[in-house]
Amino acid sequence: MTDKKAAQLSRRNFLKGSAVGSTVAMGLPLKAISKPAPKRLAAEDREVIIVGSGFGGAITAHRLTEAGIACTVIEKGKKWPISSGKNRTFSKNLPADGRSTWLSNRTSVPLGPQLPVNRYTGVLQRREKGRFKIMSGAAYGGGSITYGGILAKPDAKLFAKVFPKQISFEQLQPFYTRVAEKLSRSCLPEDLLNSKYYKHVRVTKNHAEKAGIKTEDIPTATNWDVVRKEVNGEIPPSVIHGEAIYGVNSGAKATLDSSYLREAENTGLMEVKTLHRVTLLSQLTDGRFHLELEEIDEKGQVIALKTFFAKKVFLSAGTMGTTEILVKAKAKGWLNMLNEEVGKGFGNNGNVYALRLGIKEPLGRWQGGPPSIGLVDFHNDKTPVFIEHPQLPLGLDFRGLIHFGIGITPTRGRFEYNTKTDAVELIWPKQDKGQELVNAVVVKVLKKLNKANGG
Repeated sequence: MTDKKAAQLSRRNFLKGSAVGSTVAMGLPLKAISKPAPKRLAAEDREVIIVGSGFGGAITAHRLTEAGIACTVIEKGKKWPISSGKNRTFSKNLPADGRSTWLSNRTSVPLGPQLPVNRYTGVLQRREKGRFKIMSGAAYGGGSITYGGILAKPDAKLFAKVFPKQISFEQLQPFYTRVAEKLSRSCLPEDLLNSKYYKHVRVTKNHAEKAGIKTEDIPTATNWDVVRKEVNGEIPPSVIHGEAIYGVNSGAKATLDSSYLREAENTGLMEVKTLHRVTLLSQLTDGRFHLELEEIDEKGQVIALKTFFAKKVFLSAGTMGTTEILVKAKAKGWLNMLNEEVGKGFGNNGNVYALRLGIKEPLGRWQGGPPSIGLVDFHNDKTPVFIEHPQLPLGLDFRGLIHFGIGITPTRGRFEYNTKTDAVELIWPKQDKGQELVNAVVVKVLKKLNKANGG
């Protein structure tokens, strides 16, 4: 079979299993299919393609261009350049707008009610997978746009509990240092800690001391000089109003688009294709990879269909994006080199939110970010747990503190391709003893806080 025929066959098989042409079958009105069909563009060749511009993709692009190797970065989200004027780049927390959320009519916040927004290619994507709500960054810069900015580093003992022996803690030390320098890793300075915007951090620390619970300062990817400008009223408030998951308008959070990706772009060796999403990945008989892509507009409408051929492909589309591509490709027979481990081993880091209400002390209207203090319980009889204290960006003092527990749980799920729905689904054990242990430790620590301090 020729490479051209192989590409045509994989494209045909893809269309058979997709929703293309199924509008009438879904019961939608005929006028819903009257939009002009997206144009099919001529195939293009590339040496190296990187799918995704988050932490994996950005650093891969940086290293390749640093070595003089040209590459093309494919990103389904859009670029979000920070505006120095009065116009905000990102959505407010409350009320949010479409810039907050990836192609949905409701917001994607991890807790609390989902609020109505206009459908747009916003920065945060929410996937419903079984019992889980999985959040991912959908933007140029990936998760760095939407994460809390936390750059906590494990100690050697905790590292060894999670990673296989083949990955050396000692060998990784230079890379921790390199990332710390690139992303301005540092802790909340004392002058800002003592400001009204971080009273919630001071209260959390005092409560922990009174309860005899160990705390740790959390280093983050933050330019504190920019935060000081916010505090002094030189620029509009952003971090001090708790912005994080929808992007930080002041630019105080160090993100990949302003560091690794910018440096890679400046070499002239990196091509960027935003608002492009991969729908098919297969390998041809000559070893090259065949990618089918959809170019979309900011409302999510497909405006062009593209085919790329590449000698090398780096999949850096996050846990969900990469897994969905690989699991589907394996099920369809598009990538024959994949083994039986593809899709297995998914875990949730024991993540659990808890809210303490009835705090006696006033906390102030605004809780500034990023998360700057954590509660530590590494030596209980169940599982090591770190309880981060994030900010609640509500704009009112309701005497509440939020806590985000992270633990080590052995529970693992697997992803499988469903031929009927043409979707990759998460299969999770019915009984999650690992999460139950993490939850128990988090509740025990917070009850200890409440016993000593009220709440």
